[in-house]
Amino acid sequence: MTEFAFNIDVPVRTEWKNVNLLVTSVQNCFNAMFVNVEGSQTIAMVTGELLENAIKYGAWDTADHQLFRLSVAGRDGRARVVVQNPGEESSVAVLARTLKWIKSFETPEEAYRAKLLEIAQAPPSVEVSKLGLVRIAYEGACTIDASFDNGIVRVTADVAL
Repeated sequence: MTEFAFNIDVPVRTEWKNVNLLVTSVQNCFNAMFVNVEGSQTIAMVTGELLENAIKYGAWDTADHQLFRLSVAGRDGRARVVVQNPGEESSVAVLARTLKWIKSFETPEEAYRAKLLEIAQAPPSVEVSKLGLVRIAYEGACTIDASFDNGIVRVTADVAL
């Protein structure tokens, strides 16, 4: 891949239809700029998973915190996807435990397989999923970090392209 630099930074409305619109837009931007179709699919998948998590777990009922932002930037064979949304400490604690759990495995693939097994073995009445972050780590070969400041959750996925 040739050297590149790009930046997409947009505010987002909290509607499910916007996830697909943004995923398609991000992938089309990559397809227009680069030959690396696999890389554009990876960035689109990471974008979609992070946006879905933000909508599912964000604290959208708080009028003070309506910030929902997507940033995708890259340079020199790496990309960074950042999603910011309002959140609560309790949901951020779950997020932190999930990221710690993923990092407890030797490889992201082992974490992914363990999560698939957990989902397969769970009784139908128990909602387990939480596959998005481990999918990003494994399929996207990403490192994922999260922070929480002043009511805003910021999840960052770094991708090698």
